[in-house]
Amino acid sequence: MLSFADLKKYHFYHWVAFPAVTADPPDTTTGAAVPIADFVAGGSADVDALRTAYAEFARNSSAQSCGAFVAVYQQQNISSPWTLFSLEDWGSAVVEEAAGVGSSVMLGFIDPSSHYTRPGWPLRNLLTWMRYSHPETTNLKVLCFRDAALGSADTQKSDAPRQQSESIVIDVQITPATELKAENQVSGWERNEKQKLAPRIVNLSSTMNPVQLAESALGLNLQLMRWRLAPSIDLGKMAATRALLVGAGTLGAYTARALLAWGVRKITFVDNGRVSFSNPARQPLYDFADSLDGGKPKAAAAAESMRRIFPNVDAQGVQLSIPMPGHSVSPAEVDSTRAAVQTLEALVADHDVVFLLTDSRESRWLPTMLGALHRKIVVCVALGFDTFVAMRHGVYPSAGAFEDTGSSDTRLGCYFCNDVVAPTDSLTDRTLDQQCTVTRPGLAPIASGMAVELLATIVQHPLGGYAPVPQKDAASDGSGDGVFGEPEHQIRGYLSGFRQHAIVGRAYSMCTACSPAVVNSYRAHGFDFLLRVFSNTLVKESAPHTPVVSVAGDDVAAANDSARYSYLETLTGLAALHRKTDDMLDDIEWSDDGGSDDDFVAL
Repeated sequence: MLSFADLKKYHFYHWVAFPAVTADPPDTTTGAAVPIADFVAGGSADVDALRTAYAEFARNSSAQSCGAFVAVYQQQNISSPWTLFSLEDWGSAVVEEAAGVGSSVMLGFIDPSSHYTRPGWPLRNLLTWMRYSHPETTNLKVLCFRDAALGSADTQKSDAPRQQSESIVIDVQITPATELKAENQVSGWERNEKQKLAPRIVNLSSTMNPVQLAESALGLNLQLMRWRLAPSIDLGKMAATRALLVGAGTLGAYTARALLAWGVRKITFVDNGRVSFSNPARQPLYDFADSLDGGKPKAAAAAESMRRIFPNVDAQGVQLSIPMPGHSVSPAEVDSTRAAVQTLEALVADHDVVFLLTDSRESRWLPTMLGALHRKIVVCVALGFDTFVAMRHGVYPSAGAFEDTGSSDTRLGCYFCNDVVAPTDSLTDRTLDQQCTVTRPGLAPIASGMAVELLATIVQHPLGGYAPVPQKDAASDGSGDGVFGEPEHQIRGYLSGFRQHAIVGRAYSMCTACSPAVVNSYRAHGFDFLLRVFSNTLVKESAPHTPVVSVAGDDVAAANDSARYSYLETLTGLAALHRKTDDMLDDIEWSDDGGSDDDFVAL
């Protein structure tokens, strides 16, 4: 039997063959078939003796060897006229000794045929065996034994009616191998329901839930990676990962599809926009209908699209405007802003990984700070015209690490750690072309895929978000590297020249988003601290919701001595660093002698 299971479509194929080797010219029978009752001299007693002899032979033989045998019939032996031997004994001294004068030596086999004169297909194979194993035998008697079942214990009960024997004896002339025109011609393949030589098909897909079929098909694709290439991969870790996508635009759409392909089942979108006519061509979760009548809310439309693609995904959309540094909050907006912060913090706390996929720099600040506070895996993706960065943020090892402001902080840096200025309002008074993200169309799927694969590498590493970066200058023995190795910190890609670099940057003690000074200020003052960040205020105003927060090493008056520095810059010490740098520049004596550039000496 040949069988094949198409597990994607739930089609099961099977093709049964009863192979029979055909000789050309064929082996022939000489004379008519003789019923066993007419062949034996002792009548029904000899027939019963044959059944008993076969039952004894079957008990003493393996299941594979009892289908064919050598039968010796001794007419003069009234008590036990039949003796059966295995095929290997054909022509041996044992058989010759058992066969005496008036005895018949026959090739016997279990015959499935019910025709009263024609033997079944197994005889062809036995004659082929005889042709090549004992070429000296060209004529022989064949016992087509059809009474094996009649000799069972059930039919020997006293109340069971005696059945008439159907076994026959025939004389066969075997065509010698030297006279064959063609060898090894085999027939016996079963025809399908259309009477064609093809396998039969059992289609179970119509009887199964299509949602379960989709679940099984997706799982099969993932299992193939483990079966064939990565046997140690833990697919359950990816399936259990809860992903929060801050931004449901081009990056969000491609990231969500890649997460779904990895088997992630919990995906939440956060966005405050609506689907516009320009979106469906670039963002694969939306279509033209989503942009009609002012456009559907992006977060909800993205979640609905994910459920259409794969019904078993737990996709949710949250329509939310993220408060941002430099975007002042009016007294009338305080309550709604407070609710937005509480919603976003609850979402960050309830998910395992946060993807930062928004268009502006300042919109990434609050999710970055909350991700650091709750010690979550944060993956940030940003695009230029033909460049991208996909990076993971460092994770605080413990809640107590928030108090560590010294050199012992060995975390990887966040998106803002390389900056010496705080994020501020970059959206107000921008023209339409400045508000749009201008990037090469093929860049977003590349960057999104890189970010998701970075997450997969993190999840499959035994240390998770605390996994170290690969050591470029040291040979690794492969221990503890995880299924896909050690995850990089930053991957920066350039379509110009199709280049890519992996960069490592440590956390900055004056970072305006993830430094202990910022995280601890939020822990101590909560939403009041955020209001000051959003409105960029240093001194106490008349509104009761903006108390003064002291700045270590600077009094408020000194900290507010210049409008050039934001509240975050003052809080983290960046303002003091800038002032110190300005003072150093003021102390430099610049030469005014008109010398050439070659005379310039770098300090």
